[in-house]
Amino acid sequence: MIKKVTLILTSLFFTLNVSAQEIKFGSVTKEELMEKEFLHDKSASAAILYKHRNSYLLTTNDNTQLITEIFERVKIYNKDGFEYATKEISLYKNRSSEEKVKKIKAVTYNIVDGKVKEWELEKDAIFETEVSYNYNQVKFTMPNVQEGSVLEFSYKVISPFIWNIDEFRFQYDIPVYRMKAEIRTPKGFRFKQTPKGYYNVYPKTYTKVDNRIGMDVVVNEYNIQNMPAMKAESYVDNIHNYRLGVFFELVSVELPGLFRSYAQSWGDVAKTIGGSNDYKNELDKTKSFDAEIDALLEGETSQLAKMKTIFKYVKQNITWNGLDGKYFYNGLKKTLKEKKGNAADINLLLVAMLRYAGVDANPVIISTKENLIPFFPTIDRLNYVIAYAVIGDKPYFMDATDEFSDINVLPVKDYNWKGILIDNNRKVWKRIDLLSPGVSSNMYSIAIDLSEDGTSEGNCRARFNRHSAMNFRTGYKSQDMESYLSAKESMYADIEIEAYQAKNADGYVGPVSESFNFYNDYGADNIDGKLYVKPLSFLMMEENPFKIEEREYPVDFGYPFKDVYMVKLNIPEGYKVESSPAPMILSLPDKLGLFKYNVDPKETEVDIMVNFEINNATISPIYYPYLKEFFKQVIAKESEQLVLSKI
Repeated sequence: MIKKVTLILTSLFFTLNVSAQEIKFGSVTKEELMEKEFLHDKSASAAILYKHRNSYLLTTNDNTQLITEIFERVKIYNKDGFEYATKEISLYKNRSSEEKVKKIKAVTYNIVDGKVKEWELEKDAIFETEVSYNYNQVKFTMPNVQEGSVLEFSYKVISPFIWNIDEFRFQYDIPVYRMKAEIRTPKGFRFKQTPKGYYNVYPKTYTKVDNRIGMDVVVNEYNIQNMPAMKAESYVDNIHNYRLGVFFELVSVELPGLFRSYAQSWGDVAKTIGGSNDYKNELDKTKSFDAEIDALLEGETSQLAKMKTIFKYVKQNITWNGLDGKYFYNGLKKTLKEKKGNAADINLLLVAMLRYAGVDANPVIISTKENLIPFFPTIDRLNYVIAYAVIGDKPYFMDATDEFSDINVLPVKDYNWKGILIDNNRKVWKRIDLLSPGVSSNMYSIAIDLSEDGTSEGNCRARFNRHSAMNFRTGYKSQDMESYLSAKESMYADIEIEAYQAKNADGYVGPVSESFNFYNDYGADNIDGKLYVKPLSFLMMEENPFKIEEREYPVDFGYPFKDVYMVKLNIPEGYKVESSPAPMILSLPDKLGLFKYNVDPKETEVDIMVNFEINNATISPIYYPYLKEFFKQVIAKESEQLVLSKI
């Protein structure tokens, strides 16, 4: 198992006497600007030289707010680090309140003619947008960024959500040289600190008087140095789930003569959401659609048929506006009128219509992959709702926001965690498991005619189901045909594609198939009269997606899958098989994956059969060394060549 490492004075983290070394805005040195690489990670394209975060409560005119002050200094080493010149600040909001950012100050420093020169961010270069139902975003890009630049920015976030403290994050995808983070909470207000990540880091805790609120506060102060980067490799759900950080949860208030507990269970969370007007009252208001549903379901008798009909109706008639949400953005009536809404508008409408049709349906609240895994019971950090129905003893999960989702085939982003069931009618409020995504299959059948000059041509037919079909449909619709085929030709080693056809790509039910003719300039290498052929041709795997030596977070494929390749290679007249790759069966521990490879040479053709399976959507990091080696051996085997010689 991967163990958390406790770090002491001589290790990665250590306590600093920062009071004697406080870094101020504008104190960038010439030495920092001249630095060519980060001392502790020479591969880093950028590094956080210093970050200071300070969170505290401030009371003015009987109004208490949570204030978070941020100051950050970033060094850019090369062009790959230019992306860190853009800063995005997420601001949480609900129906009645929202966070605001104030006092943004940002400066770029460069060396010009041997002297330090400054470029200050202009106010009109700061942009605010709504990115989801629960978040606004303030974004800016630093001016005049070059290789070697040092960037500084500071700002203040003012939040009305005084007990909803954002995660203290200590690890990023670039290294951190120094960081100080502190939080001041009123004495008697007990917070549970929930760490995440793969190291232990402990705060310095002490009590002091805070004159801003007129009472004693408990200070938790974190001082960190030389934090390594944690970069996102292929197949990760959300890397922020695994980077070192701490969450703060208000558990209780213990003051003289007063004790109040705020600790929540997931049942409490579900019951609170279920008690809101959207879930308690709005879901059963059917006047907006009852006549329409009656006409739609005329002649339908089974609950399963009614569910499929209503699901199809919502998908085809209501467009998702791109916003998440567990509460209505428009409400049922306005959503039906405008034919558009957020995730809650669409999926709660689906629940309401199913209930009207007599189907046992309820909402399930989730946190999507983009929104992190909730590490403790929380209302505000759940961001999405899907529909859930039970017919007989069989559960059905639905998300009608995606054009190509199906019943029990949810968008991959939904498979992040568990769900919170809200069944107000039965007074059931609890956490439940979502159905795991089923195995998606990709089947390829290829006929190849190989020529003596090494060129080849042939036909490829493929069939995809479940999430593979969903991904295909999304990609197919997102581009015009010329761009789509150009991208496919590039993906398939620059073959030329003709007579392309896709079937059932516009719907969402059942498998999708494609077929095309192809011409390949590089079907084989002709060396000294012999033809050297890679049997899988353009379908072979060429690059291992797993490159780092160790991985501290799970591998998330999104869904289990099975790829089947059937290739018929017609040998050129006058040639015979001189040698062919040996068969192979390769498996991962605990039946997590399987690779079967077989080449069957005959007089005029060679038949190749390959099975490649990943049987779990998520694979623990303890299996990473096996997975990396598994892919390495698959690539090596598929690279082995078939040799044809003249008769």
